[in-house]
Amino acid sequence: MVNSTVHTPVIVSFGSAGLNGSIKGVGFIPKRQFLTDTLESIMSALKRNLSEKDKLRLLLRELYDFKKVDFLKLSSIELAKKHTWTNLRENPIATLVFYTPPSTSYEIRAKVTIHENDIYWKLVNAIHDLFHGFRGEEKWRETPVYIFHISEIYDNSVDKMGEKLEVPKSFSG
Repeated sequence: MVNSTVHTPVIVSFGSAGLNGSIKGVGFIPKRQFLTDTLESIMSALKRNLSEKDKLRLLLRELYDFKKVDFLKLSSIELAKKHTWTNLRENPIATLVFYTPPSTSYEIRAKVTIHENDIYWKLVNAIHDLFHGFRGEEKWRETPVYIFHISEIYDNSVDKMGEKLEVPKSFSG
Protein backbone atom coordinates (compact mmCIF):
# COMPACT_ATOMS: atom_id res chain seq x y z
CA MET A 1 0.00 0.00 0.00
CA VAL A 2 1.30 3.45 -0.93
CA ASN A 3 1.56 5.75 2.06
CA SER A 4 -0.44 8.92 1.41
CA THR A 5 0.01 10.41 4.88
CA VAL A 6 3.11 12.27 3.71
CA HIS A 7 0.83 14.23 1.35
CA THR A 8 -2.12 14.71 3.70
CA PRO A 9 -1.21 16.14 7.11
CA VAL A 10 -3.63 17.48 9.68
CA ILE A 11 -3.62 21.26 9.41
CA VAL A 12 -4.37 22.77 12.80
CA SER A 13 -5.69 26.33 13.03
CA PHE A 14 -7.43 28.52 15.58
CA GLY A 15 -9.82 31.45 15.24
CA SER A 16 -13.53 32.26 15.45
CA ALA A 17 -14.32 28.85 13.91
CA GLY A 18 -12.67 27.31 16.99
CA LEU A 19 -9.73 25.00 17.29
CA ASN A 20 -9.70 23.05 14.04
CA GLY A 21 -7.84 20.12 12.54
CA SER A 22 -8.38 19.44 8.85
CA ILE A 23 -6.81 16.86 6.53
CA LYS A 24 -5.55 18.56 3.37
CA GLY A 25 -3.21 17.60 0.58
CA VAL A 26 0.02 19.59 0.59
CA GLY A 27 2.98 19.76 -1.73
CA PHE A 28 6.23 21.46 -2.49
CA ILE A 29 6.55 24.51 -4.68
CA PRO A 30 9.55 25.77 -6.60
CA LYS A 31 11.74 28.67 -5.60
CA ARG A 32 10.61 32.05 -6.89
CA GLN A 33 13.02 32.07 -9.85
CA PHE A 34 11.50 28.81 -11.16
CA LEU A 35 7.80 29.66 -10.70
CA THR A 36 7.10 30.97 -14.21
CA ASP A 37 8.84 28.13 -16.06
CA THR A 38 7.20 25.51 -13.84
CA LEU A 39 3.78 27.07 -14.37
CA GLU A 40 4.29 27.04 -18.15
CA SER A 41 5.26 23.34 -18.06
CA ILE A 42 2.27 22.37 -15.93
CA MET A 43 -0.19 24.43 -18.02
CA SER A 44 1.17 22.84 -21.18
CA ALA A 45 0.75 19.39 -19.64
CA LEU A 46 -2.87 20.15 -18.68
CA LYS A 47 -3.65 20.71 -22.37
CA ARG A 48 -2.30 17.27 -23.29
CA ASN A 49 -3.61 13.89 -22.25
CA LEU A 50 -0.54 12.67 -20.37
CA SER A 51 -0.25 9.17 -18.99
CA GLU A 52 0.16 8.79 -15.23
CA LYS A 53 3.79 7.84 -15.86
CA ASP A 54 4.41 11.04 -17.84
CA LYS A 55 2.69 13.10 -15.14
CA LEU A 56 5.04 11.60 -12.55
CA ARG A 57 8.05 12.34 -14.76
CA LEU A 58 6.90 15.95 -15.02
CA LEU A 59 6.45 16.11 -11.24
CA LEU A 60 9.95 14.75 -10.67
CA ARG A 61 11.48 17.17 -13.17
CA GLU A 62 9.60 20.31 -12.13
CA LEU A 63 8.74 19.90 -8.45
CA TYR A 64 11.17 17.42 -6.93
CA ASP A 65 14.43 18.69 -8.38
CA PHE A 66 16.37 19.61 -5.24
CA LYS A 67 17.86 22.63 -7.01
CA LYS A 68 14.37 24.00 -7.74
CA VAL A 69 12.35 23.19 -4.60
CA ASP A 70 11.77 25.83 -1.95
CA PHE A 71 12.06 23.62 1.13
CA LEU A 72 10.93 26.45 3.39
CA LYS A 73 7.41 26.51 1.90
CA LEU A 74 4.55 24.08 1.45
CA SER A 75 1.33 24.67 -0.46
CA SER A 76 -2.29 23.56 -0.45
CA ILE A 77 -5.60 24.57 -1.98
CA GLU A 78 -8.76 25.33 -0.03
CA LEU A 79 -11.69 23.35 -1.37
CA ALA A 80 -14.28 23.77 1.41
CA LYS A 81 -13.90 27.36 2.70
CA LYS A 82 -15.13 26.36 6.14
CA HIS A 83 -13.26 26.23 9.48
CA THR A 84 -9.65 26.36 8.22
CA TRP A 85 -10.53 29.15 5.79
CA THR A 86 -12.22 31.23 8.49
CA ASN A 87 -9.42 30.71 10.99
CA LEU A 88 -6.49 31.35 8.65
CA ARG A 89 -8.04 34.56 7.34
CA GLU A 90 -8.19 35.84 10.93
CA ASN A 91 -5.08 34.21 12.37
CA PRO A 92 -2.50 33.22 9.72
CA ILE A 93 -0.68 30.70 11.90
CA ALA A 94 -0.96 26.93 11.46
CA THR A 95 0.59 23.69 12.56
CA LEU A 96 0.86 20.79 10.12
CA VAL A 97 1.07 17.33 11.67
CA PHE A 98 2.43 14.53 9.52
CA TYR A 99 2.00 11.01 10.91
CA THR A 100 3.05 7.67 9.48
CA PRO A 101 1.97 4.76 11.68
CA PRO A 102 3.12 3.30 13.88
CA SER A 103 5.65 5.80 15.21
CA THR A 104 6.84 8.52 12.81
CA SER A 105 5.47 12.03 13.29
CA TYR A 106 6.59 15.55 12.45
CA GLU A 107 5.07 18.88 13.43
CA ILE A 108 5.63 21.90 11.21
CA ARG A 109 4.69 25.35 12.45
CA ALA A 110 4.14 28.00 9.83
CA LYS A 111 2.92 31.46 8.98
CA VAL A 112 0.29 31.22 6.26
CA THR A 113 -0.30 33.51 3.31
CA ILE A 114 -3.47 33.21 1.25
CA HIS A 115 -3.27 33.61 -2.53
CA GLU A 116 -6.29 34.18 -4.74
CA ASN A 117 -5.02 35.67 -7.98
CA ASP A 118 -1.27 35.39 -8.44
CA ILE A 119 1.34 32.96 -9.72
CA TYR A 120 1.22 30.79 -6.58
CA TRP A 121 -2.55 30.50 -6.88
CA LYS A 122 -2.37 29.53 -10.53
CA LEU A 123 0.53 27.10 -10.12
CA VAL A 124 -0.85 25.22 -7.11
CA ASN A 125 -4.30 24.88 -8.71
CA ALA A 126 -2.67 23.64 -11.93
CA ILE A 127 -0.58 21.06 -10.05
CA HIS A 128 -3.69 19.88 -8.19
CA ASP A 129 -5.64 19.51 -11.43
CA LEU A 130 -2.83 17.69 -13.19
CA PHE A 131 -3.20 14.82 -10.73
CA HIS A 132 -6.82 15.06 -9.63
CA GLY A 133 -8.52 16.02 -12.90
CA PHE A 134 -8.64 19.33 -14.75
CA ARG A 135 -11.57 21.38 -13.46
CA GLY A 136 -10.96 24.28 -15.83
CA GLU A 137 -9.30 27.56 -14.94
CA GLU A 138 -12.65 29.25 -14.28
CA LYS A 139 -13.14 26.88 -11.30
CA TRP A 140 -9.87 28.06 -9.74
CA ARG A 141 -11.62 31.25 -8.60
CA GLU A 142 -13.35 29.03 -6.03
CA THR A 143 -10.13 27.56 -4.62
CA PRO A 144 -7.68 29.91 -2.94
CA VAL A 145 -4.19 28.68 -2.18
CA TYR A 146 -2.33 28.53 1.11
CA ILE A 147 1.43 28.93 1.24
CA PHE A 148 2.88 27.69 4.53
CA HIS A 149 6.10 29.56 5.38
CA ILE A 150 7.89 27.15 7.71
CA SER A 151 9.16 28.64 10.96
CA GLU A 152 9.64 25.60 13.23
CA ILE A 153 9.93 21.82 12.82
CA TYR A 154 9.65 19.20 15.55
CA ASP A 155 10.31 15.48 15.35
CA ASN A 156 7.44 14.04 17.38
CA SER A 157 8.33 10.44 16.58
CA VAL A 158 8.35 7.92 19.41
CA ASP A 159 12.14 8.00 19.76
CA LYS A 160 12.44 11.83 19.58
CA MET A 161 9.43 13.03 21.63
CA GLY A 162 9.21 16.59 20.31
CA GLU A 163 12.85 17.31 19.52
CA LYS A 164 13.14 20.68 17.79
CA LEU A 165 14.95 20.56 14.46
CA GLU A 166 16.88 23.44 12.96
CA VAL A 167 15.12 25.30 10.17
CA PRO A 168 17.71 26.87 7.86
CA LYS A 169 17.24 30.51 6.85
CA SER A 170 17.59 29.37 3.25
CA PHE A 171 18.22 26.12 1.46
CA SER A 172 20.64 26.01 -1.44
CA GLY A 173 19.73 22.45 -2.55
